Amino acid sequence: MNYLKKLVIFTSILLLLFVSSGYCKNKKTVILYLFWAEGCPHCAKEKIFLSDLKKKYPPLQIKDYEVSMPASIELLKTMSKAYNITPTGVPVTFVGNKALIGFSEKIASQIEETIKYCLKNTCEDPLYKK
Repeated sequence: MNYLKKLVIFTSILLLLFVSSGYCKNKKTVILYLFWAEGCPHCAKEKIFLSDLKKKYPPLQIKDYEVSMPASIELLKTMSKAYNITPTGVPVTFVGNKALIGFSEKIASQIEETIKYCLKNTCEDPLYKK
């Protein structure tokens, strides 16, 4: 019995050291929502850009929704209301505390800066913004 107690204590200490050393820490993820339309050239450019960002930042999760689907439109309306925006077109991107309409070099830069910020800090899932 004494041997068993020592083994349990030793194993517990090893497990504690392993966890506290960072090997078991959950990696931060950044969730980005993209609303796009088929045939939209700006949307196509952003999708390529985001694909490249995903390779550069593996913790990035991209959730994309094509707006011809009624459920996608409802989700876009809900998220837009939470972010206090009125989209006038697509693409519409939600990441961290940002809601961005359209796509340009400036917006691309804002997306990447927000992803970097969210990887260093904690950003909520845009879907749950209240």
